[in-house]
Amino acid sequence: MNQRPLVRDRNFLVFWGTQTFSVLGDSFSVVAFPLLMLEATGSLLQMGLLTSVMAAGSLSMGLVGGAIVDRFDRRRLLIACDVARLLLFAAVPVCWAIDPQVWLLFVVAGVASVFGQLFQITYITAVPTLVGRERVAEANGKLQATASLASIGGPALAGLVAAAAGVTAAIAIDAATFGISALGLVAVRLSRTAPAGTVDRAGLGQDLRTGFVTGARFLWRHPVLRVLTVFLTITTFVTYGMTDVIIYQVRHGLGQGETVVGYVMAAAGVGTCVAAALSAWLRRRLGFGALWLGAMTLCGAAAGVLALGQHVLVIGAAVLGFWFGLMLAAVSSMSLRQMVTPDALLGRVTAAFWTIHYSLAPLGAAALTAAADRFGAARPLLAVAVVYLGVVGVAFFTPVRSRNPEGLAVG
Repeated sequence: MNQRPLVRDRNFLVFWGTQTFSVLGDSFSVVAFPLLMLEATGSLLQMGLLTSVMAAGSLSMGLVGGAIVDRFDRRRLLIACDVARLLLFAAVPVCWAIDPQVWLLFVVAGVASVFGQLFQITYITAVPTLVGRERVAEANGKLQATASLASIGGPALAGLVAAAAGVTAAIAIDAATFGISALGLVAVRLSRTAPAGTVDRAGLGQDLRTGFVTGARFLWRHPVLRVLTVFLTITTFVTYGMTDVIIYQVRHGLGQGETVVGYVMAAAGVGTCVAAALSAWLRRRLGFGALWLGAMTLCGAAAGVLALGQHVLVIGAAVLGFWFGLMLAAVSSMSLRQMVTPDALLGRVTAAFWTIHYSLAPLGAAALTAAADRFGAARPLLAVAVVYLGVVGVAFFTPVRSRNPEGLAVG
């Protein structure tokens, strides 16, 4: 049966646009909230505490969000998350115009991060019901490409708005993006929006208590998802602090200024956008195993070049290659989870994967940056290269190398 191309599918186009606005809002928050905290208190410690509150909010929803997503209407959840963030962020400029209160930033940032994580889990589960499982990889590539652009342009735009009109104006625009996203989602139709039957409180309570375990159990029982979860947790441990180490390398190792740092990190954005755009085509041409193993090999090789490179153009090319491979691996992994997980479990499986995946990331970031501070950037970056290439070497002898792992039985 011939299907309308996604670029001509009105339902997908509206969803695509709303997701882009939602990511734009999230990326505004990354800059606007720390800036406002610094402006209000002048304290780096308070900025760090605010970031910790946001991380804690995301983690808490990661533990229970999957059960919520699998129990309720997904389109309504997406709209509710956007409306909640609209109201929360709009409260900040209103309060600041009357009587600024620092405590409000902690409340808004913490609660908004909870709704942001719930939105992300719901969005992942909505894609297969929006486009069909056979087109998940293509849809993810398009969604991730524009999300990457929004996440690159958002912080820069937030900085410009803050400089021109004040930080509270940037937060007001942030709130407006979530309003636009919510309005767009009203027009989106999903083929499956909620589980059949009535949502009973006893069943929801049980799912909230056991949802993470249910999702983790499914990941463990699937021969490819099990391996991917273990390996991606390992590589995320050594990747989370990469940006800080690369910036340190460019500034102190190569003696370059902030402008050059900006250009080098822009290469990461280019890599992610190009990889997202090509991911579906490469998946069809190479199959899952070759694509994922090749992407991880590229990451390892690029990390090695970053460690040994002594010219800024070489470093820039390596950054582009590393994030190109990282995005290819991420999109292919996400698409596979969406295709092999039963729809009724997809929220819990997604939440469990993300929670496990990022559980060690903050510790890894601290370890990587501490090592770079003590020994210089080259040794930690070589360690990253060894980890990635070691993962590829082991993964080659696992079911991950399968061309089409969608057909593998769950144990």
